[in-house]
Amino acid sequence: MRWALLFLVACGTPVDPNEPGTDAAPSTPDGDSNDDRLLPLSIDRVWSYDVTSTYPSCPGGIHDQRVLGTETIDGRETFRVLGFCGVEGSTHVDGDTVEDHYDWGPLGWTRMLDEPVEEGHAWATTNGSATFGMHYERAEGDDCWTVVQEVSYTSTWTYCRGVGLTRFEIIDLGGGTIRATLR
Repeated sequence: MRWALLFLVACGTPVDPNEPGTDAAPSTPDGDSNDDRLLPLSIDRVWSYDVTSTYPSCPGGIHDQRVLGTETIDGRETFRVLGFCGVEGSTHVDGDTVEDHYDWGPLGWTRMLDEPVEEGHAWATTNGSATFGMHYERAEGDDCWTVVQEVSYTSTWTYCRGVGLTRFEIIDLGGGTIRATLR
């Protein structure tokens, strides 16, 4: 479960950190307001989510997610992100290819987004203990895509170009849930 929470750390639509819940213009890492990546990360970006959860480690409510800074892991520039469940993680973004670093036993990278971004495109990835498939499905909205993790429980992420993560859902085999929706 922890690896799934790490995927949450790097997503959303920007808001003004001084006024939680209000949108601010998106910008690229160099300040360009035309960042159309599926996951447009830059330092100090903040997103706000409505979270419902049955997990004590991820309480429900309105929670922010923010990009804290950068670091280099395995020679890759990564963003350090504090997710809406309070978990900090490291995310490498290269265009629309996004990988999260995991370090809770085995070390490595999980591919969360892949190229090309198109209906049905599939890829394999790992969380260090299992290998599984992921694929894109078209979502509602302008250039929005849902990533479906091909496992026995439900795990999906919906991203909109230039915005980032707009919805996350995990329903584990015991019925435990975390749902997050961009405010």
